[in-house]
Amino acid sequence: MPDANLRSYVTLPDDLGAPAVGAIADRPARILLTGATGYLGAYLLAALLERSDATIVCLVRATDAPSGLALLQANLARYELDADFSRVEVVTGAVDELRLGLSEPKWAALAADIDAIVDAAARVNFMSPLNQLLPINVGGPLNLLRLAAATRPKPLHMSSSYSVFNEASYKGVTNVTEDPLVGDGQGFRGGYPASKWIAECVGDLARDRGWNVTMHRLGYLWGDTRTGRSKPDDPVTLNVRACLAMGKAQDVDFLMHITPVDFTAAAMAEIALAPAHANRHYHAITETPITWRDFVKGIQQSGHDIELVPFAAWQKALCGVLAAQREFTPLVLASSLAPRRNTRANIQGMHFDASQLRRALAPTGVACPSLDRQLIGTYVDAMVRENPLQTSEDDVL
Repeated sequence: MPDANLRSYVTLPDDLGAPAVGAIADRPARILLTGATGYLGAYLLAALLERSDATIVCLVRATDAPSGLALLQANLARYELDADFSRVEVVTGAVDELRLGLSEPKWAALAADIDAIVDAAARVNFMSPLNQLLPINVGGPLNLLRLAAATRPKPLHMSSSYSVFNEASYKGVTNVTEDPLVGDGQGFRGGYPASKWIAECVGDLARDRGWNVTMHRLGYLWGDTRTGRSKPDDPVTLNVRACLAMGKAQDVDFLMHITPVDFTAAAMAEIALAPAHANRHYHAITETPITWRDFVKGIQQSGHDIELVPFAAWQKALCGVLAAQREFTPLVLASSLAPRRNTRANIQGMHFDASQLRRALAPTGVACPSLDRQLIGTYVDAMVRENPLQTSEDDVL
């Protein structure tokens, strides 16, 4: 569990006294992207290439540049994304290492070369304690601030999470606007949201001291609206596939802030490509969340036979299909914890205002779609197509 008060982590090291002085490029021609081998990173790389003529320099953990490029190509192929790799360059390194793992000459050259930084690197693990997440989730942004301050000023675009609003100060708040965070970092029940809260507050502190830092708060990233593809091991994906396999869904209710990953990437790319919109907070979070029961109704309307049953009955059915479908094993642990939870996360009852993002994106045509029957159908069809359901009368108890 994280510390009760996290403000002690919100500090800038002595070497981060002030950023470099100078003008910021009107339109970034060379952009450093971190986390491009991840889920969001794949879509960000594709979006930045599609929406600009910029060269995207990707920081990749790899033995050499050709190996790093192969990782990027495989990652985009995994999600059926096309990209012009002639405008992609690879720098091998890591956000949590000194000078990003680069030699001093390579660090200096990179600092002089790039016009903007887009950070999508993060360790996303809700089971890990805070101390295991700090090196990447907080140390990474600090290292990128060092790069942003070196030689000439460069805007830094940081990816945050709507889970930062599980902080105790937001308990009972039902509408959240695109403003800086408040509170002392109390009340978190896991290391991941605590680490993102610290990182965001560090970014705010740097902005107050002269850095150009834009904060992109992300909702629950899910499937591509065009293909329906999502991460195969994503908890929501696993849960929905299990419900389809059993023909049963949990009769529980909460708000789901499902935000299509391709929208989020497009939104972040457009903001990063327009310096006039930088240095603010944006909610790349759906403004039309859906309840779980309505989501299940959308699955039913898509032609799938599925019924809402009490949680205990669903859990029993889940255990019954494990022999045939071991991929659902992680859901058993998650479901065993659910009945013992006596408090609800703040975000489960929140609506997120994204008016500032909508205004910035208006000229681009990028908008967040609602999770309606058609989109739910696209997602479910993709799940069934990629992993045909295996059910039998003996499997479902």
